Amino acid sequence: MTEFKKTNHVLPNSVVVNFEAIGTDTKTRDLYIWELRAAQWTHQSIAVAARVTRERVRQIVESTPISAANPTGYEVPEPPRKPEKAPVTYVEPSPETLARLLELKPLAEQVRSNSPRYRAEAEEYTRLIFKAHTEEGVTLYRLAKRLGVTHGALRFRLVRYGYKNPVSGNSKVYTPINPENRA
Repeated sequence: MTEFKKTNHVLPNSVVVNFEAIGTDTKTRDLYIWELRAAQWTHQSIAVAARVTRERVRQIVESTPISAANPTGYEVPEPPRKPEKAPVTYVEPSPETLARLLELKPLAEQVRSNSPRYRAEAEEYTRLIFKAHTEEGVTLYRLAKRLGVTHGALRFRLVRYGYKNPVSGNSKVYTPINPENRA
């Protein structure tokens, strides 16, 4: 199916000339309006070219019977197409970084309050997240998808370990880790 723009159509001047040539022959005008609408031109663009209201164009289209292709013999141009969108490309973390993150993740998740257990692994895990986000250009959302966590959890971790600033400094949850508890 061809994708046409749905707004801001402007019919070519040749169509306006055709409507002027039709003059007062309402049957031919109605068929031509029907043909333009069948070609997916908007009611508004047809109304401007035919010098009638948009509502009148809608009424004509509804009341005109379906006819053979181009019975009026007038040109029916194709509406403007939508511009082609460039495919979206997502930046992925490098395979080495992702493998190491997946290896460190279960250990980093076991760190609790001031326990030194797995603290070094948690520090490395957070540093790798920050490196993938800033140096490799991977979004936190994409990293979270690959690691099986939420992007909020990654943002929280980066704030807790001092790599990012909290959005609002009011929450005690986002307080940095005490230096004596760091590895």
